[in-house]
Amino acid sequence: MTNLRHLQDICPSPVDPVAPLHDWGQVESELGFRLPRDYKELVDKYGPGSYARFIHVFQPESSFPAVDIRVAPSKILETLRFVEAQGFPIPGALDSLFPVGVTDNGNYIFWRMDPRDLPEAWEMVVNEPRGDRWDFFKGDLTSFLGAVLSGAHRVPMFPGDLLEGQVGFETY
Repeated sequence: MTNLRHLQDICPSPVDPVAPLHDWGQVESELGFRLPRDYKELVDKYGPGSYARFIHVFQPESSFPAVDIRVAPSKILETLRFVEAQGFPIPGALDSLFPVGVTDNGNYIFWRMDPRDLPEAWEMVVNEPRGDRWDFFKGDLTSFLGAVLSGAHRVPMFPGDLLEGQVGFETY
């Protein structure tokens, strides 16, 4: 079973996603690096919205700048540079982290881009807003979402009741 299929079993994708098919070459050119295949498949399959009314994956060409993968990351990384300069620890080199999502509580979800030229090998990292804890997940974004939404991986900074009720995806 693919990671996307596993995620869809836990959290069904929309029948008709509102996301247009993206010109991924153009998006990657704008960002300056190749994107993981799972991310592109995830965005094409689900489109913009929230997982479990909590997790938001950044999208290309979003009408919401706070979740546009071409806009939001630079502001987040600027804040992390400031935080690092104040003495808060950042796991590894800051230039290896790239924000790919956000939660309603202000946690950012990052790709750890190591090695930078092998996006299929990147892992996931989540920060604690207003704190110095970080959570690490060995796997891609789609498998991270599947693990979190199935309860197989618990991010300590996420709410304890995240999985109470029906876990779903809501388009916006």
